Amino acid sequence: MSYDLASRLKGVLLRTGPAFMPDRWSAPRLLTFMMTYRCNLRCTMCWQWGEQGLFHELTKDHEIQQLDLATLRAVIDDVAGEGTGVFLWGGEPFLHRDLMSFVEYVKSKNLYCSINTNGTYLPREARRLVDLGVDAIMVSVDGPREVHDRIRGMNGSFQRIADGVAALRAARNGHAGKPEIIVNTTISPGNQHALLPTYETVEAMGADRMILSQLWFTTEQIGRANEAYFMEKFNAHAGSWRGFVMDVSVLDTDTIAGQMREMALRKSAMELRFLPDLHPGQVGDYYARPEEAFGKTRCFVPWLEAEILPNGDVTPCSDRPDLIVGNVRKEHFQDIWNNDAYRAFRRAMREDGLFPYCSRCCGLWSH
Repeated sequence: MSYDLASRLKGVLLRTGPAFMPDRWSAPRLLTFMMTYRCNLRCTMCWQWGEQGLFHELTKDHEIQQLDLATLRAVIDDVAGEGTGVFLWGGEPFLHRDLMSFVEYVKSKNLYCSINTNGTYLPREARRLVDLGVDAIMVSVDGPREVHDRIRGMNGSFQRIADGVAALRAARNGHAGKPEIIVNTTISPGNQHALLPTYETVEAMGADRMILSQLWFTTEQIGRANEAYFMEKFNAHAGSWRGFVMDVSVLDTDTIAGQMREMALRKSAMELRFLPDLHPGQVGDYYARPEEAFGKTRCFVPWLEAEILPNGDVTPCSDRPDLIVGNVRKEHFQDIWNNDAYRAFRRAMREDGLFPYCSRCCGLWSH
């Protein structure tokens, strides 16, 4: 079954409502691999390595963990016939020694493959990514040159991305327009007044699509409520919220909303998407009322996606990896996908609705 067909069939079923969402599910629509914890940048707003980032707590031995190529291939063999797409990220995925060999294997199985990267390694790898048939590359651009480099903590990082995107565009001629070049811009205190110039910068780069993302954040009160829920429901310590606590009062939501309105009016060959898909008039409430889910009552990610961490652990939620339901070093992924722990997680989402911190997680807004 093709990736697109599997996506359509599962989308139709899920939209019919929670009564039709069983605990057991055939296969994930998207399998995410966090290739490594390591990253060569220290972006200020990042929940991993930013100012409040969780990964600062990792021991050195934990930080360097990554799955070997044989294990990665075995997971792909488990899902190759199911129409499952593959998404690779990190950390910075290009720091994994076997990344390109793994990509080659994924594409040899005719699976959709996308990579999320900070872009600093793109100039070196662009030609091979095109030759391998990678379907999409997502890079992060946080502003024009000076703004981007300041937020990313590396002088010259903007130029590397610009060079990498140019190399991808040149190399993909004659390759059916692949990979799609997607630029993600995360709104933050450091770029909130430069969103329009950022849009123009990304457009000039030649990106196919720009995603303007609001900050994913939480509060200590919501985080502790979620921690208590996970302990009671799953007997699991849910501490990932600490990486998402930040002071959003410094954001000028009127200025952000005004720039969003202007972007939406621009005529461009570049597709623009807001994430979450909110009207600019809702931006104020998004930050002032972090518990507000704007009508969403359940997240479909436990039925559609799974994430494999660098140590082989499997978690139902990539941005909130609090519940571990198995490990691909010890058992087949397909056995984990419908085991008791995974099914209990789906059942809790179906019966209880959104967990306390779900309202500001990108997974909720991606389906």
